Amino acid sequence: MTSHPEVPSPAPTAVPWNGHLGWGLVVLGFAAAIGLDPWSLSERDPAAIVGSPRMYVRLAQSVTIGMGLLQLLIAQILMTAEFGRRARALASWGTGLGSAAYVAGYFALAVRPGWAWVIPAAAVLNLAGLSALLAPTVRARRDPALALILAVLALGMLLDVVAGLFASRPETFFPDYLGGEDGLRQRMLRLARAAAIALAVLALLMRGLAARAPGLGVARWGGRALLLGMALMPTVLTSAAFTAVELKYLLPVPASAVFAGTLCAGWLARRHASRLELGGWALIAASMGAGLLIGMYAFDGPLPSPVGDYNAFARRVTRLGHAYSIVLGMLCLLAGRWQVVHHPTPGFGRLAAPLLVGGTALTLSGVLLAGAFSLPPALLGVGPALVVAALGLFHACRGAALAEG
Repeated sequence: MTSHPEVPSPAPTAVPWNGHLGWGLVVLGFAAAIGLDPWSLSERDPAAIVGSPRMYVRLAQSVTIGMGLLQLLIAQILMTAEFGRRARALASWGTGLGSAAYVAGYFALAVRPGWAWVIPAAAVLNLAGLSALLAPTVRARRDPALALILAVLALGMLLDVVAGLFASRPETFFPDYLGGEDGLRQRMLRLARAAAIALAVLALLMRGLAARAPGLGVARWGGRALLLGMALMPTVLTSAAFTAVELKYLLPVPASAVFAGTLCAGWLARRHASRLELGGWALIAASMGAGLLIGMYAFDGPLPSPVGDYNAFARRVTRLGHAYSIVLGMLCLLAGRWQVVHHPTPGFGRLAAPLLVGGTALTLSGVLLAGAFSLPPALLGVGPALVVAALGLFHACRGAALAEG
């Protein structure tokens, strides 16, 4: 494998605490899935989903994983880009505390709705932390791609503020024209918020991969395609949700750009990345390709849904499998990039990669097969349990490697 560092990295002692928080939140999200997947997928009645505890707990789980990915992204940016001490501190503590409080707010929404005010307050902290990085990056004009990544994340956090106000004070802030929680406009808003984080993570990971293959056109154009899709996807979704829903017909443009970018990343990973990273990019590309097909019916057309209405069991399973494919693919990219696979610590550390691959396969197959067969609920928790074990081993191995310098 050829390795070319993106930029000179700080000493191991400079690793931000945000990375540990991010890893912990992702582990928490998959630990919750051990019980949540069997419980959630045991309900097949669409009418019993809207407004139910299952819906709110699933939302809290997805928020936990999303905030974990955000913290891993912030940690990577702080380690590989130059910022002043004040900006680094504001970004680190603002987004770190904001992410932790944001997760707590969504779990409170599931059990104690009166505490939902924590959600917009936490989102404001996140937005302030991101602004501390965005402002100097824009002023410096040295890295327009990083400025765009931070701007898209800031858009996502602004949408989180708005969504938090809707959840905490619907009688004051929620506009009736947005419709119900399973309505078209609110669905587009939820996807816009998720896409802002997920696509920013992919764009940053693509930068790292492209830096190992400097001068290759596929690296340059693949990176640009991902940046284009990252910028347009949440923008189009937000515009369609708040204005004319017909703008949704522009979504194939960013979706195709993201798919093309992931295909380029997969091609590069064949020679310039570990096998775990290659598998991660392949899984993400496959999911993005499937997303192009899902997008043909997901937002009420242009094609009829082959898997029923929005809350139909088969459609819920399809959405969950699509989301898990992207998240698990990202975890493979992060784990492979840390090179624990190539330089594992002796003993149990060598099990990390096989556990992650096995957990990924079992999680996805369990979710998808649940739509076709009546699987024993306990089986649906095996895959997430293996993922949790793998993530714990990877983090322990990485910590040991950093401690050794």
